[in-house]
Amino acid sequence: MGEHRFLVTGSSGHLGEALVRTLRRRGADVVGIDIAPGPVTDIVGSIADRAVVNEAMAGVTSVLHTATLHKPHVGSHTRADFIETNISGTLALLEEAVAAGVTSFVYTSTTSAFGHALVGASEAAWITRT
Repeated sequence: MGEHRFLVTGSSGHLGEALVRTLRRRGADVVGIDIAPGPVTDIVGSIADRAVVNEAMAGVTSVLHTATLHKPHVGSHTRADFIETNISGTLALLEEAVAAGVTSFVYTSTTSAFGHALVGASEAAWITRT
């Protein structure tokens, strides 16, 4: 992967960890950051913490931002948690990425983009032929 260095946020989550593992398997230089420790997380800290984000951006050329709170977190996290992570954290990442000269930034979305329900629909439905 040449001279690229990737920063993957949310590296202790499902998508973030999969991205780190895949990139490393392909020989990429990857730094994983998450608020929770994990097997591929190099930096444990909040993306809303400018000092932590600044440290994480050292030498980074591409950011893959998967650290977000979404529908499954509605009952377990406060509104302030959502704002800190999804708004303040994303802003800190974007501004620090610009300051560090990062050349690409990918922000992932969630399944919440497909609807507004706070509670998922039933996993199965009966289908009858008429």
